[in-house]
Amino acid sequence: MPVVNLTPHVVTVVDERSRVIESWPRATHPVRVEAVRVPVPEADGVPAGVPLVAERRTRADLPEPQAGVWFIVSSVVGSAHPERHDLLVPSDLVRDGHGVVTACRSFVISGRPVPARPEPAGR
Repeated sequence: MPVVNLTPHVVTVVDERSRVIESWPRATHPVRVEAVRVPVPEADGVPAGVPLVAERRTRADLPEPQAGVWFIVSSVVGSAHPERHDLLVPSDLVRDGHGVVTACRSFVISGRPVPARPEPAGR
């Protein structure tokens, strides 16, 4: 199955020993979600003077779903499109000594429900 990276970063998947499993080049035209922020004057329980905003996010300009194709997107794009079942969001991020993400160990499949754990035998 083809995998298309729609993020502005190279996405590399590594195993538990940091060996590269697969890598995808960054997108020439990455998809993004824009945020519109509106100041909120106050909220119950939040100390006076703490800046607050409400945020509305736009939807990303994703390609149409294609049979057998997965799209790598950011968590923000994935959460803006819960109806899509063809999005892969990098997870279990690997960081270098400066905190910069260098790889991931897995992907979250957007829109896929988490299966319930089976009951232990004998219950």
